[in-house]
Amino acid sequence: MTETITKLKDLPRSSPERPGQVRRLVGIIFQSDQKSVLGSWIIRPVEMLDRRLASLGRSPDKPSLAMHVGIHVLIEGGREFVVEQLFGTPFEDFVDGLNWTPLETFRARDRGGWDVTVPAIAFRGIDDEIVEETINFLNAIPVRPFFDEDCTTMVERAFGKRRLFTDSPAARAIGFGLRVGDPALALLRPDVHLDEKSEFLLRAETLRALPDPVTKWAAPNARLITKRMLFWGTIGLIAFGLLSYRRLRVRTSIG
Repeated sequence: MTETITKLKDLPRSSPERPGQVRRLVGIIFQSDQKSVLGSWIIRPVEMLDRRLASLGRSPDKPSLAMHVGIHVLIEGGREFVVEQLFGTPFEDFVDGLNWTPLETFRARDRGGWDVTVPAIAFRGIDDEIVEETINFLNAIPVRPFFDEDCTTMVERAFGKRRLFTDSPAARAIGFGLRVGDPALALLRPDVHLDEKSEFLLRAETLRALPDPVTKWAAPNARLITKRMLFWGTIGLIAFGLLSYRRLRVRTSIG
C-alpha cells in the first residue's frame, strides 16, 4: 500500500485541462480497485442484488468486478490518457469532475485490482462512425460535476448519449426499468469476442447475454442518487455530531 502511494506521488497527476487534441479513441477502459473502501463497503453492497440477478455475483474463483470506467484515448504526440469522471474534492464534486489522467497514473490506482481496455465497437450500437464523432466531442467536451454525472453517464454522453450499460436486473425482475450506471453491467455485442484476459475479467459471456435497457440516457441514475444520499447523509451526521458536542460543552460550562 505504501509502495503504491509513493508510486502515485511520483507519477503525473490527473488534470481537468485537456492535454492536447485527441487523435485516436483506443477504447473504453474498465478498472477494479480491490482496496477501495468506498467500493468494498458502500457501493458493492448496494449493487450486490443487481449483480447476482445478472449472474455476476462474487465468487472465490473469479476476479473482482469493474467498479470504474473511462475512455482510453491517444493524444497528439503519442501520449495515452484516460478521460474519466472523478470525485473527492469540492471542485470535482460540485464544479468539474472531468479529468484527463495519464494511463500510467490510472493503472497505478489498481492497487491489487485490474484494468482492461475494450474496443468501443464491441459495444452494442457503436460503429466506426460513432467513434469518430466521439473523438470530435472529446476535443470540446462540456464539463459537469460528479454529483451531476458519474463515470458511466459521462462515457455514455461522450458516445452521443447512447446506453452502454444495462438497467437494474432487480428492477426488471419486478416489472420496471431503472437506470443504475453500474460499470460491471456493460452492454457487449452478443457476437463479439474479446481477448482472453478481458473475457475473464469482465465475465464477457454473461455481459453478451444482458438484456437491452428500457430506460433512456437521461433517466434518473439510481447509483448516482445513492452516492448523493450517502454524501449528504454523512455531512448531516457530522453536522449533528458537532452541534451535539457544542451543546454538551455549553451545558458543562454552565453546570
